[in-house]
Amino acid sequence: MAVETGLNKYPEIKSALNALERGEAPPRPEQASPLALRLRTVLVQTNTHLDDHRKWAAEKMAHGIWGSPYRSVCENAGIRSHLTVDWRADLHADLGNPPLPPMPDDRFWGTLRNPAIDSSWYAARYTQDQG
Repeated sequence: MAVETGLNKYPEIKSALNALERGEAPPRPEQASPLALRLRTVLVQTNTHLDDHRKWAAEKMAHGIWGSPYRSVCENAGIRSHLTVDWRADLHADLGNPPLPPMPDDRFWGTLRNPAIDSSWYAARYTQDQG
């Protein structure tokens, strides 16, 4: 979403996203950090210019970096559906292009190996359902 909304042009954002992709710990959420200042600036600008897509992207980026990356990934699909007709294919690619069953169920999500998705809940639920 950072690419789709232009947020990746900011070095603070690009650096944080690159670090996360390498599996490094996110920068600390300090009020005066360059990343926090940039995200707050983007949010103010989006309110001024009524740019909901960039606002949503900045909010989800903050959730992903400092809050719950799982929540951020979940909400990403909804936001992407407003940005591109190919959002499903993009999300599938982000998940590593796993083979998709006709109806992804708890077993599918429980066996998915993606660091952005906490599959333990799904795996436990599937195991419980199998009894």
